[in-house]
Amino acid sequence: MSANQNTAFPRCFSGALKEVAREQGFTEGLYRLESESGSKFGDGFAGDLVKVFIREGDRELVILCKLLPENETRKQQGISLFARETVAYMQILPLLLKFQDEKALAKHLPRFDNVPRCYYAKTTLDSMESVVIMEDLRLQAYRMWDKANPVDFEHARLLMATLGRLHALSFAMKDQQPEEFAQCREFTDPMTKMLALDPKKTFPKMAASMCRRAIDTLEKDDTYRRGKLELLQDRCVQEIEACVDANAAEPYAVIGHGDCWSNNVMFQYAEDNQTPSKIKLIDWQLSRYGSPVLDLVYFIFNCTDEEMRSHSYQRLLSIYYQSLSEHLHNLGGDVERQFPRSAFREQLKKFGRYGLLIAMLILPMICTPNDELPDTNKAMEGLVKENPDGDDEVHFEYGTTEKAAIRYQKRMSGCIRDMVRLGYI
Repeated sequence: MSANQNTAFPRCFSGALKEVAREQGFTEGLYRLESESGSKFGDGFAGDLVKVFIREGDRELVILCKLLPENETRKQQGISLFARETVAYMQILPLLLKFQDEKALAKHLPRFDNVPRCYYAKTTLDSMESVVIMEDLRLQAYRMWDKANPVDFEHARLLMATLGRLHALSFAMKDQQPEEFAQCREFTDPMTKMLALDPKKTFPKMAASMCRRAIDTLEKDDTYRRGKLELLQDRCVQEIEACVDANAAEPYAVIGHGDCWSNNVMFQYAEDNQTPSKIKLIDWQLSRYGSPVLDLVYFIFNCTDEEMRSHSYQRLLSIYYQSLSEHLHNLGGDVERQFPRSAFREQLKKFGRYGLLIAMLILPMICTPNDELPDTNKAMEGLVKENPDGDDEVHFEYGTTEKAAIRYQKRMSGCIRDMVRLGYI
């Protein structure tokens, strides 16, 4: 398809491609565009990916374009998330990275540069249009971990060190440039806003249903842990809202990734093709200003298993804290003053249960192999079955196949046992 024949693309998409081509030095009227699907089935839940080739002569630029789903229900659900990712890529992350650049860190020092290059991002709420255009990390041999399997220590270690540097940027900037950092404080949790736009109260019903399902992974005679979860069953939404409350996390709130699980992390590997050497955080649709521990417990309790946590949970927390401490020092801060270990422990006690609350919602999807995933459009549209008596029934298809159910039972029960053992619930 030539550059002047973009009719196959939505209007906002073709305009975005034209702008990227111009900014990257392609000649109007001489370059051509070609596209193909940009993801495997099951890789993404919130949007559709299109891989686009911009070609002129012997020059080629390959970009990955993230678009709102065509399905109307999912589009309505996803537009606010796209708007958030647009702000993350175009305002929040550039602000933090500019602050880091101004520090002129020595070349040998690690820095936070673990996001894909974003060429373009724009969301228009009125016309329900959005497009995010990024580099395709797969061309640099980055790849995802298979979400259905728990990650090993080396992958988790690399992520913990990366999150430490990401969070250090907020600690340093809010201390040294509070006025410039002020816009980050406004970047509060998107989930609470989405819940307010839930007229049928679908989410509380779904959360209660998922909590009952989690309870059923425990032995019948495990009355102590069952009792702990039963106290949460009808309070899941309030508990989530309490965990993501940035004011409750102050003075330690930071900009976090917000959706930190294995499908939103890509790894590049050493020559042995086994050891991860580099990492990128993708999909910033749930990024937020909140407690730093939210990213940690989200990943650790959803993407590792009980066995690994039994010997490595405290190690992973230490790796995170050491990385944060070192990067904060390099940025001119002081961890003992700004985020002492005692405060870190308090944040874990206060917000650690968030890992379980999220696990109840996403572990069924994580434990379902891609070849067994239901159709996302049908799953989302058929989520609530309306009963004549008004007591609507929530039907969540994920994690129900035989293979997925076995994985889910093991991972979920392990998550609950660890939450109780650590005193988070």
